[in-house]
Amino acid sequence: MASIKFPTVRWHETVVTFRPRRTWRGLQPVYAVLLFAFFGDRVVLSDIEGRGWSVPSGHLQEGETPEQAIRREAQEEAGIVLNKMEPLGVYLLQEADGTRWYAPVFVGEVAHFMSIPEGSESHGVLLIPPEDVQEVYHLWDPLIAQVFQYALARYRERFRPGVPLREVYEQFARVQPMSENDTLTL
Repeated sequence: MASIKFPTVRWHETVVTFRPRRTWRGLQPVYAVLLFAFFGDRVVLSDIEGRGWSVPSGHLQEGETPEQAIRREAQEEAGIVLNKMEPLGVYLLQEADGTRWYAPVFVGEVAHFMSIPEGSESHGVLLIPPEDVQEVYHLWDPLIAQVFQYALARYRERFRPGVPLREVYEQFARVQPMSENDTLTL
């Protein structure tokens, strides 16, 4: 894997950077997991209460691996079932008191959509072209921008990008029936 230097930023009082990585062995404690999910040439974002549009993410439940946790979070926050998924890297977070946390990051391809479960903290899902993500993403900074670009490059390199537009419409029609007054903007 090529050595790429990612910027270091502050998220409130926490200093954060990203490192490409293919395994999580030895990384403790895990703070959260994140997924850069793609459906064809679109990025999947979730509208999370109190946060806004972001990639599916969340905390591990007791006994879960990072892989199990992100598959669960993807379904809970975006109603997606993944076809393929692989490690992308890890966010390294350091609090002001020196406490360190790790957040494994995955890149994945959506197999199909399901309804977002009742009681989810998600208000919906958005399929958006990668070049438009910065316009809606809840927190955009140089680190997020570079990680998005890295995820997109890995997706295009490792997965089969490109889903026929008809398949996108069919997936959404099964999940959320549309009335004649509804529109689906892609």
